[in-house]
Amino acid sequence: MTHQKVENNLQHQPQISKYEKFEIIYKKLKHIFIGFFTILTCTLIILLAITVFYFQSITKESEHISDNTLRLKLLNIPGTQDINYSNQHILSEYNQSLNPLIVGPKNVNKNIIKALTASEDSLFYRHNGILPKALLRAVGQDLFNTDAATGGSTITQQLVKNQVLTNEKTYDRKANELVLSMRAENLLTKDEIIYTYLNIVPFGRDYNGANISGISSASYSLFGKPPSEVNIAESAYLIGLLQSPYYYTPYQEDGVLKPDDQIQIGINRQHYVLKRMLVEKKITQHEFNQSEKFDIKKHLMTK
Repeated sequence: MTHQKVENNLQHQPQISKYEKFEIIYKKLKHIFIGFFTILTCTLIILLAITVFYFQSITKESEHISDNTLRLKLLNIPGTQDINYSNQHILSEYNQSLNPLIVGPKNVNKNIIKALTASEDSLFYRHNGILPKALLRAVGQDLFNTDAATGGSTITQQLVKNQVLTNEKTYDRKANELVLSMRAENLLTKDEIIYTYLNIVPFGRDYNGANISGISSASYSLFGKPPSEVNIAESAYLIGLLQSPYYYTPYQEDGVLKPDDQIQIGINRQHYVLKRMLVEKKITQHEFNQSEKFDIKKHLMTK
């Protein structure tokens, strides 16, 4: 009799519907997801805080450089005693310099600027000194130990690296480069940055085998003319040297021209610069076609 009562009680218990089972499972999954999301969020916040603290610790020295000191470091060009660096209009100092190897806007053909921005930093006039996408790409390359170069540094970063920091490949140096590059954009105009960069950056060797720096020295040494007179093809060739000056230079260590196949490497780089100028609409299709036909080797200076 007792057994029969138990069976009757079981039969009268309400059955759980499929919808109710689904709701129970859904609530459990929701709690698991919320818990996982909370843990993940807390972890990310902690990692972000650690990253910020670490970044601040390794850039402390750069942050302590005064604006005036940083400006003078960025603008300093060796052998320019006639330049008054305290002048807030530094481009006028470049334009009026008695040193023919120091040049400003009035002494540089605009095609040089077009070639530089098109091939080295197409967003130069729009960014604030750094490009987040390029930085992430460079970090990815470092993490996966790839050798392909993607041009992670802006012209501003290159100026900072050359004038204030070193070429040392460390996270400390890169972090300080980022901080100082953003500060540089607030201290100097875009034109002050780009013309200072052109005055100090290395261009490889000349026809005597000597190392050359600055666009004016490069223009005279390679083509025997000032940078105000170079054409599109010559401008693209000069700017093409910047990626690797001693690899693309047409001269050997004694100043003698390299073999044709090695000179062609630099000309191939020039064609890349011309293509970038076309893509960025700095030159027309006709100008591109004419510049590709220009005989660079024929116009190079020799002893």
